[in-house]
Amino acid sequence: MNGKKKLKLAAAVAGLYAACVSTQAVTAEDDTLALEEVVVTATKRGDASLQEIAMSISVASEDMIAKQGLVGMDDFLRSTPSTNFLDRGAGRNGIIIRGVTASPQSDATVGVYIDETPLTGLGSASPGSGGNPDLKYVDMERIEVLRGPQGTLYGDGSIAGTVRVIPNAPNLSALSGEIAGNFSSTADEGGDNTMLRGVLNIPVVKDTFAIRAVAYDYDNSGYYKSVAGSNADKQIWADAFGGVITDKDDVGSDEYTGGRVSALWQVSDTFDVSLSYITQDIEQSGIPESIMKLGGTHRVPFQKQDGSDEALEMDFEVTNLEMNLDLGSIELTSSTSMAETNALQDRDLGLYFGPLLGVDDIPLFLTDTGEIESFTQEIRLNTRLDGPWQFLVGAFYQDIENKQQQDFVFEGAPTLDPFGGALLFASKLDEDIEQLSFFGEATFALSEQLTVTAGIRHYDYDQTATDSADGAFNGGSSTSVLETDDSGQTYKLGLTYIPHDSATYYATFAQGFRLGGPQADVPADLCDLDGDGLIDGLGVASPDQIDSDELDSFEVGAKFSLADGRAILNVAAYQVEWEGIPVSRTADCGFDVTLNAGEAQNRGVEVEGQWLLSDIWRLNYGLSYVETELTADAPGLGSSGDRLPGSPEFQASLGVQADFILAGRPIFARADIAHTGEYFNNLQEQGTGAGDFTTVNLRIGADLSERISLDLFVRNLTDEEGLTWVETEIGDGRANYIRPRTIGVELRALLGQ
Repeated sequence: MNGKKKLKLAAAVAGLYAACVSTQAVTAEDDTLALEEVVVTATKRGDASLQEIAMSISVASEDMIAKQGLVGMDDFLRSTPSTNFLDRGAGRNGIIIRGVTASPQSDATVGVYIDETPLTGLGSASPGSGGNPDLKYVDMERIEVLRGPQGTLYGDGSIAGTVRVIPNAPNLSALSGEIAGNFSSTADEGGDNTMLRGVLNIPVVKDTFAIRAVAYDYDNSGYYKSVAGSNADKQIWADAFGGVITDKDDVGSDEYTGGRVSALWQVSDTFDVSLSYITQDIEQSGIPESIMKLGGTHRVPFQKQDGSDEALEMDFEVTNLEMNLDLGSIELTSSTSMAETNALQDRDLGLYFGPLLGVDDIPLFLTDTGEIESFTQEIRLNTRLDGPWQFLVGAFYQDIENKQQQDFVFEGAPTLDPFGGALLFASKLDEDIEQLSFFGEATFALSEQLTVTAGIRHYDYDQTATDSADGAFNGGSSTSVLETDDSGQTYKLGLTYIPHDSATYYATFAQGFRLGGPQADVPADLCDLDGDGLIDGLGVASPDQIDSDELDSFEVGAKFSLADGRAILNVAAYQVEWEGIPVSRTADCGFDVTLNAGEAQNRGVEVEGQWLLSDIWRLNYGLSYVETELTADAPGLGSSGDRLPGSPEFQASLGVQADFILAGRPIFARADIAHTGEYFNNLQEQGTGAGDFTTVNLRIGADLSERISLDLFVRNLTDEEGLTWVETEIGDGRANYIRPRTIGVELRALLGQ
C-alpha cells in the first residue's frame, strides 16, 4: 500500500469514528435509544455477543434479510468487507475472502455451513469446480460470515473463512406461519421472475415438541440471448444432423425448488433433540455465460441436455440430527449429518473447437455428471467453569464419496465425424476421502479485562482415487489408482483485551489448510503435440496430484460501541502468508489443468459498523482494501509480484434505512449501494477485467394490516453491466454478468396466533 492510499484510508477511518461520536449529540435526548445486541454462535461456545468476539464477523439478521430482500449468497456477500462472490451459475460459483483464491476451478477456500452441517464443495456441477450449493435464504435466523482462517474449529476448506447459514428453529409455544409471493421483471434480454414461499410452525406438544415446515419455489428468468440460430455455419450443422437451434432470449433461466422440515423435542430442561431435513432442486436452461467474441453482452452458446430442456440439473439433500445436553458447568453437543448432491450439466463447445477445424462451429458437446455423498459426525464439550479457565474440545469424522464423470462427444453423423470416433474423451473420477480430526481451544483469564486463547486441531486424511480415461483424444482407455494420506496440525493463538463494555481489542494468529487431491489426466495426443512431456501452452508436466496448501494469518482489530450504544465501529488489519496455492490454467488444447503455484502474501484493512442516527434513521457501512501478490515465481503460471485473481483491491457498501409510522401503519424504506473494484481471472492481469461496478438496490415496504404487508423493490437500479468473471484463456473468452435492472413487488401474509 503506497503512502497516499494509507493516508486516505486513515482519514476515512478517522472520519467514521468522529461521525459515530457525533451522533451522541443528535440523539442525546433519548437515553433509551440503542442498537440491538447481535448474538452469534460462530465460536461453538453457545450464544456470544458479536462485539466481544475476537474475530472479524459480518452478520445479517432476520430483519436485515427481509428488509434488504436477501435471497441468496450473492445478495449479502458482495456487500461484506473483503468478500467477493463470483456468480458463474449453480454449482460453479465461488466465494473469496481476503484475496484467498487461485481459481474458480479449484476446491473452495471458504467453508459453507447450514447450521452444524458442512456443505463445502458439495455443490459441484463439474469435476473440480469447487462450487457450493446456493441455498436460498428462506426462513433464516441469520447469516454469519467469518473472515480469516478457521482451521481450528472448522477444519479443511475454511482456509479463508467460513459462511454459516442459521435457519429458524421450531417454536415450542406458538402456532405461526407465513405465505409470500413475489413477482418481478428483468430488463434487456431477461423476462419475468416469480417466487412463492411458505412457512408453518406447529407446537404439537406445547413447550415440549414442535415441527416447522418450509417450502419455496424461485423461478428466475435468464438475461442472455442465444446466437446459435443466427450463426450460419451452426445452422448448417443443425439442418444436417437434426438439431434444434433457434434464436431466443431468456437463456440461462433457473428454477430453485426446495423445502425444509425440522422438529425440536425439549426432552427436559437440560436435554433437547432436533432433527432436520433440507432439500433443494435446481434446473437451469443454459450456463449463464456470455461469449465476448460474438458481440459481448448477452451472448451464450446453444445448450442442450438429452431427454430434457435444461442444461443443468442439480439435486441436493441434507439430513441432520443434533443433541444438546446442558449440565451447567459443561455442555455436550452431538451433530450427525448426511448430505448428497447429484448434478448433470451439458455444454456446447462447438464454438470453441470449430475454428480449429476451419469452421465456426461443429456439434461437440461436453457432459458432466457428479454424485457426492458426505457423512459427518462431530462431538464436542464446552465448559462454563468458575475460575479463569474455559475449555472447548471435540472430535470430527467425515467420509466423502465423490463420483465425477466427464464425456466429450461428437454428435453429428458418423460419416462427417472429423475425429474418427464419436467418443473423443471420457474421464471418470471415483474417490473416497476419510477424515478424522480432534480439536480444542483453551481460554485463560489473565485478569478481568485480559484473556488469552490457544487452539489446536490435529487431522488425519486417507484418500483413494481411481481416475479412468477413454476416447480418441486419449489414445484409448487408461486407469490409474492413487492413494494418498495426509496428517498435520493447525494452531490458533489469540489475545483479547476488554477494558470496558464499549471496547474490545484483539490480536490473533490463526492457521488454515485445504486438502489436495488427484489431478485428472489430460490427453497427451491433444495436449502434448511435440511429445516433450510438457503441456503445450503451459510448459509444465501434468502432475499426478494437487498438493495440500496451508495458510498463516496475523490479525489485529478493535470493536467499539459508541454514542451510548447507538453506533458501533469495527476495524481490523491482517496479513496472510499462503503456500502451495492451486491455480487452474487452460492449456492450448482447451483442457483445464490445476497446478500448485507457490507462495503468496495478502494484507489488508477492514472497516464496518452501524449508526442509529435517530428512532427513524439508521445506516450500516463497510469498507475494505486488500493487496494480494505472488511472492515467488510459479513456472507456467505467474511471476513474483503478480496479483491473485478474483479479488478486488477496494470494496465499499452503504445502507440507509428509515422506519416510521404513516397513517398508523409501520413503513420502511431502504437503499443499499455496493461497489466492487476491478479484478482479473489470471495472475498476469491480461485481457478484460471483471468487477469495477456499483449496484444500487431500493426497497420500500408497508404493513397494510396486522397480517398483510407489501414491498416494492428495484435491484440494480442503474442497470449496471457488471462482470463477475471473465475467462481470458480462450481468445476473448466467456464472461458472467450480474443481473440487469429488476423491478418487482412482494406480498406477505402472516398466519397463526
